[in-house]
Amino acid sequence: MNLTIHLIVCAVLVLVVVGLFLYHRWLENHGDPYIHLHNDQHDTSVVTSQTAMGKRIESIDKIKNGLLIAVILYALAIAGMAIYNAWNSPGS
Repeated sequence: MNLTIHLIVCAVLVLVVVGLFLYHRWLENHGDPYIHLHNDQHDTSVVTSQTAMGKRIESIDKIKNGLLIAVILYALAIAGMAIYNAWNSPGS
């Protein structure tokens, strides 16, 4: 069994996880860090944009965490296949 394809797919998935992490950090750094609680028109628009940004960050976190777990399990499966192949290969 050729493990090269599995390693390439795993590396691509790791790059996707890193990209999601960097996008999450970018969203956090470009948001408004202050909480606006006043009742004027400007703060209403800021509060709605902060709410939308919070929902976007939460959804990215869920995707990132799920994909990270999947990548770890996939890497463990690849390692298991490599160990199994090495154990059963003749002449080792």
